[in-house]
Amino acid sequence: MTWAIVLLVLALVLLVAEAHLPGAILGVLGIAALVGSGLLFRESGVDIPVPVIIGAALVIGLLIILAARKVQDAYRTSRVMTGWEELVGQTAEVRESLDPEGQVFVEGALWRARVDQAARVEVGEKVKVQSVDKLTLVVSPAGDTDQAPSTGSEKNV
Repeated sequence: MTWAIVLLVLALVLLVAEAHLPGAILGVLGIAALVGSGLLFRESGVDIPVPVIIGAALVIGLLIILAARKVQDAYRTSRVMTGWEELVGQTAEVRESLDPEGQVFVEGALWRARVDQAARVEVGEKVKVQSVDKLTLVVSPAGDTDQAPSTGSEKNV
């Protein structure tokens, strides 16, 4: 009975670890420990049908593995939510005419900005942030869709 409890605890630890450290091997080991624990409980006199043990282990294991995959996918597809990288691709409103430098309002703050073309951009117009150069945003008129946003490699702080 003691070994059954030890295996049950080990199974829980492995399945929780699988959710935090996706790698399938921990999930498989957790499922095996759960089945082993159920079989040891069965041998010690607890009347648990074998199909219930295997079914429960598979359902729990599949749920843990599914959750781990979802976490992994979310981690891979998440975009930067803080710092200067967040600004690239955002739309800003011009607060001081850009000829070629002025100010724009984006993400709740005023930023010094420079238009990346020889065009003058008036107050109230929308611009798109292309990159960040030190503390100056490099922008283009929002109507320009032919330029892809920069990777941000221009940052020089």
